[in-house]
Amino acid sequence: MKRLMSAAIFFALALPACAQGPEAFVGKWKSDPGTPTMTRELALEGKTIVMIELQPGRNGSPDLTIIRKYPTDGGEVTMDIGMWAGSKVTGKLDGNVLTCDTTMPNGAKFHDVWTLAGDGKHYTNDMVITGMRPRTPDGQSGAQSSGQSGSQSNTGAQTTDASKSPTDGQSTAPAAPRTVHFSFTRED
Repeated sequence: MKRLMSAAIFFALALPACAQGPEAFVGKWKSDPGTPTMTRELALEGKTIVMIELQPGRNGSPDLTIIRKYPTDGGEVTMDIGMWAGSKVTGKLDGNVLTCDTTMPNGAKFHDVWTLAGDGKHYTNDMVITGMRPRTPDGQSGAQSSGQSGSQSNTGAQTTDASKSPTDGQSTAPAAPRTVHFSFTRED
């Protein structure tokens, strides 16, 4: 009898984490202190999380809106709007962890891991970026960018050949991979 009760309690405790699904990410999120200032509105279209991110303008630049898609079922989607248009992303949700790999048309790659806290009120986004050119002294990079401080420039410079500098045509090697950590708290 004790064994049966222990198994029932264990199952009851484990069930919410497994049953969360992509719906648990849906809502409005605000970046935590120590993370670049932004808000994210996450919605669900079928099995794909659609993110609309708003980054306030910095240094006199206008606000920046980023739209990205994150499949949760192991499938692939192609983004079709804004600076991410043409990027392909595969993703899978496993319990409370969403892992997605995005390849931009210029070859830059983003590996995102979103981890939803057990309370459903916080999540982290660890992003590894590879294939981006190093920034030039004026802050521009040759890859399309989203303006996330510490991870991408918001200059909007776009080239399809990441080996060419937007300012002088000289070849440059891609920067070493870098990891960026974001954390968010649910607003609604």
